[in-house]
Amino acid sequence: MSNYSLTKVSALEGARHDFDGLSLTEIVDQSLVMMAMPRNKTDKITKALNSSCGLSIPIIGQSGQSDDDSITLWRLQKDQLMVYFPYANDDAESYLKNKFKAPAYYTDQSDTWAMINVSGEESVNVLERICPLNLDLRNFTIGTVSRTVMEHIGTIIYREGSDSFVVLTMRSFGISMMHALEVSAKNVL
Repeated sequence: MSNYSLTKVSALEGARHDFDGLSLTEIVDQSLVMMAMPRNKTDKITKALNSSCGLSIPIIGQSGQSDDDSITLWRLQKDQLMVYFPYANDDAESYLKNKFKAPAYYTDQSDTWAMINVSGEESVNVLERICPLNLDLRNFTIGTVSRTVMEHIGTIIYREGSDSFVVLTMRSFGISMMHALEVSAKNVL
């Protein structure tokens, strides 16, 4: 019998790159759970989310925050939510199912994505070189979330603050995305 065990490894091994006015940091302390909403259950899900932690289902392209700001819902399409929250254990979907008590389908996506925080006063300048979206704060407001393509890589981008973004890409493209962000930073700064 083999004598080995599986070890959790982040997509970018905790990478962090600091520049003047910009920080690129792998996010390793958050979980991401896909929540699929069955037909005709939206009202029940809405009530369950609200009673459990004050969440409301946001409109497509926006996010919502729990009462204590610890849980963020991203809505990218009609019948699905992505739940982004601090959770380190391996049972994130069970945790949410018990917390929300909402009649939805939960799938832990945490290890599927490479998640990168792009923050600092130069974040928009660096991102606008590779992101085709208008990231001007008047257009892409705090809480906006969107699917897009950056450097030919499928991406989700979420504006967390005026100078802070979360960039997600499939785990297998994580190194390429970090490289694209670094190159953009070196070209801009």
